[in-house]
Amino acid sequence: MGPPDQGRRPEAELIRSPSTKLTADANNDAIAPMPHAAVNARQLSGPALADALTESRARTWALVGDLSPAQWLPPHQAGVNPVAWELGHLAWFAEFWIQRGPHSRSSDGFAEAGRAPRFAGPDALFDSARLSHAARWTEPMPARAGLETMLDAQLQACVESVSAVGALTGSDADQAHYFHRLALFHEDMHGEAFCWMRNALGYSAPADTAMPRVIANSALSIQGGRFMAGHAKDANGFAFDNEALAVEVQMEGFSIDSAPVSALEFARFVDAGGYRQARFWPGAAGIWLAQSGLAQPRHWGRAALGDWQMRWFDQWLALPPDAPAMHLNAFEAEAYCLWAGRRLPTAMEWEYAARSAPAFNWGHSVWEWTSDMFTPYPGFKPGPYREYSQPWFGDHRELRGGAFATHGRIHHPCYRNFFQAHRSDIFAGFRTAAF
Repeated sequence: MGPPDQGRRPEAELIRSPSTKLTADANNDAIAPMPHAAVNARQLSGPALADALTESRARTWALVGDLSPAQWLPPHQAGVNPVAWELGHLAWFAEFWIQRGPHSRSSDGFAEAGRAPRFAGPDALFDSARLSHAARWTEPMPARAGLETMLDAQLQACVESVSAVGALTGSDADQAHYFHRLALFHEDMHGEAFCWMRNALGYSAPADTAMPRVIANSALSIQGGRFMAGHAKDANGFAFDNEALAVEVQMEGFSIDSAPVSALEFARFVDAGGYRQARFWPGAAGIWLAQSGLAQPRHWGRAALGDWQMRWFDQWLALPPDAPAMHLNAFEAEAYCLWAGRRLPTAMEWEYAARSAPAFNWGHSVWEWTSDMFTPYPGFKPGPYREYSQPWFGDHRELRGGAFATHGRIHHPCYRNFFQAHRSDIFAGFRTAAF
């Protein structure tokens, strides 16, 4: 996981989406971003930033501290990292970017630091770009006690470095705390990864984790208008590199669901034989379905009396009708849309609705698949941690919003999540739009 591009950005450009015109109406004022609780998280500085780093680390330990030795090192599985490696990676990442500069690139493209590691290393072991996923299961890792010492020392040093800078605002804070904020959001993301790891492996739900719910759905009629997508060039605060350069988009009006599709709504599609009708699964979707052998979502099953159940971490529960349809991949989302005579919204439609429509309910439920591939905005420049976005353009699908397991700091209307279309282990669902 990774982040941002700071400094001045060139003038915004117009881009086309399925609901976009390339000419802006000079009489239609751009829509300003709507207030959202997560916006200020990108401007954390001073004691508040130090507290956030400490809180994020406490959350990390809460998500893995209760695991048994066997759960600490489960069998190799795609999409899951060994706990010890992931913890070591968190300490390494924060120390590498916050305390080991200046940074450069080696002849083979890897990030290099001007200073040697004090707490977390070597780079070859904990840099996710250097060590393959398979090798993370075979390389010797520090014991739990050693990891605790490593992470505590690294965190203390990074918190002290925040205090040494002091409380700043505006562009001064953006420059001084860029890597602190990068490390903070990086750890928040891995916290969610630990949640989906626990779910994928059938471990108990983290403490105080409740099943998300969605509100009753309704159709929202979104009026056309002009808005700036992404991180504006003159905006203060942290931005992920794929959010820049900001682009000016002229949207035509469209209709979109007010909330993600519920489990009850998706069950109607399943009960109608939706997984057995080829017309809903064209191209790559049909190939995936044939290989999966599924006739319902992977985490669903039938109870003794035939009612639907869903697996929630280590439990099988009666399917809550007001839960979001969850653990669905992009192919399943699109199949439902074809059955319902609907479509997935574009990423630009999603962001525009999130910024302009108060009744658009998003975040703290499920990540939402869009119809778009994950691609760079015009004029994209990778941030210092270039492995965050650039390697995945054109190979992953874009998601928006945020899940119940996503830290509140991540929830932001500009934030672009991305996964391959077949992934259903993540906390992903969708909403629909009208043709």
